[in-house]
Amino acid sequence: MTGGAGFISSANKSSKENRNLGKIRPKPTRSDGVSREKNMGKADLKNIDDSIRYRMDRRSSFGRSGYFFAGLVSLLIGWLLYLLFF
Repeated sequence: MTGGAGFISSANKSSKENRNLGKIRPKPTRSDGVSREKNMGKADLKNIDDSIRYRMDRRSSFGRSGYFFAGLVSLLIGWLLYLLFF
């Protein structure tokens, strides 16, 4: 069995070190001062809507193709089992 008390103490030490590093490091800021709030008025909402629709269509097509290939593999395995045992 792995883990145990040594793992927990190591994880605690690591997270404490990471928290301390976060206090030391400066917060990231954009050098050019560009703000998302200021630039939202410049956004082309039609292009954003089109890209979201395109991604959702791709996602649904991948889902359909996944079911197709799962069915195809199931049929192939069934056919192989049929050939082996009958």
